[in-house]
Amino acid sequence: MNIDSEIIDLFTGKLREILDFELSINNKICETYKENWPYKGSIVIILEKPFSPPIFKNISGVEFKNINDPHYWKAEYYDKK
Repeated sequence: MNIDSEIIDLFTGKLREILDFELSINNKICETYKENWPYKGSIVIILEKPFSPPIFKNISGVEFKNINDPHYWKAEYYDKK
C-alpha cells in the first residue's frame, strides 16, 4: 500500500477537515492515490477504519455516500468540484 504525503497535501477545504477529524481520533491513512478513477483527476485517501460519528451529511458541495462494498470500503465523501 502506498501513502504519498503530496497527495494528502492536495486535500483541502471540507474534505481536509473531515480527514483531520478522523486522524485526530486515531483513524489512520492506509493508502493514497491520484488517478482518473473513479472520476477524472480523482484524489483518493483510504482510511484504515470506517468513518466515525458524527457523519457529516449536510456539507455544501460535498456528498456522503454509503457504499457498503464488503471488498473495498463502506462509505465515502465526494467533493463535487
